[in-house]
Amino acid sequence: MGGGFCLKWEYGKRHRESTRRRRRLCLWVLLIAVVFIAGYVVIQSSSSYGFTWAIRNLPRKFPLDFTNTPTNIENAPVKTELDSKESSRSEFLMDTFVSIRAVGLNPEQAIQAAFDEMHEIESLMSRHIPDSDVSRINQAAGGDPVRVNDETFHVVEEAIRWADLTQGAFDITIGPLMDVWGFGGENPTVPTVEEIEQARALVGWDLVELDSENRTVRLPMQGMSIDLGGIAKGYAALKGAQALSECGISHALIDAGGNIVSIGSRPDGEPWQIGIRDPRGESMNDTIGPTLSVVNHAVATSGDYERFFEHDGKRYHHILDPKTGMPVEMVRSVTVLAEDALCADMLSTAVFVLGPDEGIKFVETLEGISAMIVDSAGNTIFSTGFNEM
Repeated sequence: MGGGFCLKWEYGKRHRESTRRRRRLCLWVLLIAVVFIAGYVVIQSSSSYGFTWAIRNLPRKFPLDFTNTPTNIENAPVKTELDSKESSRSEFLMDTFVSIRAVGLNPEQAIQAAFDEMHEIESLMSRHIPDSDVSRINQAAGGDPVRVNDETFHVVEEAIRWADLTQGAFDITIGPLMDVWGFGGENPTVPTVEEIEQARALVGWDLVELDSENRTVRLPMQGMSIDLGGIAKGYAALKGAQALSECGISHALIDAGGNIVSIGSRPDGEPWQIGIRDPRGESMNDTIGPTLSVVNHAVATSGDYERFFEHDGKRYHHILDPKTGMPVEMVRSVTVLAEDALCADMLSTAVFVLGPDEGIKFVETLEGISAMIVDSAGNTIFSTGFNEM
């Protein structure tokens, strides 16, 4: 009896120890399984939401700026798309309505910065603002050189360069002709032949004296005047676009009186769609030619419908041929597609003056630029690659 009891006790003791070991092993397996499942859930949640929770709970003193961060590139667009907003605004400046549409983190602030930049360009380059650089140059015609802002000098320098390339079709010294026609005022009228000839004697881009070292501009004859209306709006739109980009805007569209600049694509990733106004359409929504698909490009249109008057049943518009002093008659509108808004604005005027044949020939010599001309009969003429850029 004693030996049997001892044997049973030892067996029971070993059995209890074995049971405890099995229970501990099961608990460890269960704990490992719980940890594994919890980790899997956390990873899946982070992947699904793009670390949104972590980003939103960062301390506010650290700004969220992914533009110069080499990491988290895939996550940055998620943050932008979630928090971006769309805003638009219009203002009247540079003698036209300017509208800006922007999508980004702070679109209202970006649009304000763009308008501030464009107002600054107007204050420098409008011939109708008494203390602008352009007005000071004109007032000093026949006298001493005038020191101007770097941006004004740049635009004048570019205008003279393109005047040379277009053989005078684009000429910023056309101011006296614009004045004799009255296009700067409220009552334009047809001048006499003598008045036109007197004004033409004061026109000549090659007479403008530039001093790049001192940033001065001089008009050698009294009565000369420059008019940057054919190039300044494009430059203002360019500077406005740069201001938007500096504010972090990656999707935007600026329309400055027929001078359009696109930043990136539309928010949905598709190109911006730009219609070309029919110069003889009944409304501004009537279009002609193809609809342009643009991303990071500029579109500029010059037309005889922008500023005109009728006298004895004939239309007289503001786009004058510097050589004749008369409105150009062979063209109704010109649309230029380019990467640079200043070039697009200037070329839309130059090609208009050159006419359908010479205008298209000239555009074909330029890299990265294309154009569409609507001639006096309403026919559309295209350069190579128009709407394929």
